[in-house]
Amino acid sequence: MGYYVRAFCTQGQPPPLRPVLDFSAERGLRLALDPEVSRPALDDDNWEQVGIVYKDNKAPILLEVSRDDGDDESLMREEIREFIEFLEDAPNKKNRRRVEKMLRNTRFIVAAQLLTSDIDEDGYAALGHVLTYFVDNNGAMIQADGEGFYEGDKIIVELD
Repeated sequence: MGYYVRAFCTQGQPPPLRPVLDFSAERGLRLALDPEVSRPALDDDNWEQVGIVYKDNKAPILLEVSRDDGDDESLMREEIREFIEFLEDAPNKKNRRRVEKMLRNTRFIVAAQLLTSDIDEDGYAALGHVLTYFVDNNGAMIQADGEGFYEGDKIIVELD
């Protein structure tokens, strides 16, 4: 079964993959791209979907980027509208308003799909490094399915 975690990025544009992989390596975990998923150049910022390999014999973490193409009907804008609707059931507090504002200012989304039947601690650590890159460099806020929106390691708005 797949589990999704998203980075809603409010600054810049999707980066090439090399700095993301380097960021993880600097923290002690070497990641690689799965050539069976796609073969983007590491310095190309125009990637769409990649597999991140964190360990042999484990399914890769699938990353997909949705960009704001200026069209109000784009898939990215549709996903943002859906999340704003999900927030309608959350208490109308300061954190909810902050998440709504962040969603409206999102420039791109990086969605990570994990196969929960095949991921281990190293996989979660790899995902953590990737997500932290987007938080640090692209003003991202993290959302996890079935949990909610995070600030650091704390849930600030729960979603069912």
